[in-house]
Amino acid sequence: MPTPSRDARPRAVAVLTGVVLLEALVLAGAALRLVWSLLFEEPLTVGGTVFLAAVFAGGALWLLRVGRGLWRGFRWPRAAALVVQLFLLVLAYPLLRSGQWGPGLATAVPAVLVLVLLFRPGVLAWTSRTVR
Repeated sequence: MPTPSRDARPRAVAVLTGVVLLEALVLAGAALRLVWSLLFEEPLTVGGTVFLAAVFAGGALWLLRVGRGLWRGFRWPRAAALVVQLFLLVLAYPLLRSGQWGPGLATAVPAVLVLVLLFRPGVLAWTSRTVR
């Protein structure tokens, strides 16, 4: 049986990166949906929809960078991922309190999973080295 390499990426890092990239994909999908509403529907306000689509697209690109940084083992994405997940929990709370369980859980569960994985010893060790 082969012994794991000292530089082997922990499985928790792969799961963490996957969840962050899935969040980026969902955010990009929301941005595309807003662009669709601009082109083929009547949005409530054009300026607000353009702004929100740009914010969502920028957020998706940022989460892609965070996921790539986590995968490669850099330190800086831990803080970025932590802040994004805390914002997601802030958004999930009123959804859950108002009885919207589907969107609330879809927002809260990945955020809690990422928060738990961020502080696993293997993830901390993987993302503590500065050079890869």
